[in-house]
Amino acid sequence: MKKTLFTLLLLVGTLTMSYGRNQLKDIVLQFASQPKAEHIHVGGLMMQLAQMFTDDQEAEFIRGIRSVSVLSLENCDREIKDAFSKQVENFNDDDLELLAEVSEQSENVRILAQINDEIIERFVVIITGNDASLIQIDGKIDLVHMEELIAQNTNNTIK
Repeated sequence: MKKTLFTLLLLVGTLTMSYGRNQLKDIVLQFASQPKAEHIHVGGLMMQLAQMFTDDQEAEFIRGIRSVSVLSLENCDREIKDAFSKQVENFNDDDLELLAEVSEQSENVRILAQINDEIIERFVVIITGNDASLIQIDGKIDLVHMEELIAQNTNNTIK
């Protein structure tokens, strides 16, 4: 009975939110409170502390990040993951542009970003399927630093 009631409440919440403009904040709040969901938010003070423990190249990248938010539904029941998939499928934010979308079997990954004048202001990764999660990075990250960091890490793993 509890499972049926829980599923019904989740469905009603999903339908209610899908009629309005879906905001990432609303999606995170809705699913972070679900059983077995994990949500971590690292704000400005913690990001400043992280700068002290990184090398100079990484510190330059981290300096521009204001916050990082990670929502993981990996340990949640299938019903919650399916509701999350439907919710983010209807997600629309005119400020974000789709950079990449990759589908493999039942997993789907979308990478979105808000970019203004060669500066990434918001970077979002949405993963649906068995490892359902949502990652959001807010700040002002220079595209040059991002490209350098990607190239550096890609070269290290390809060797």
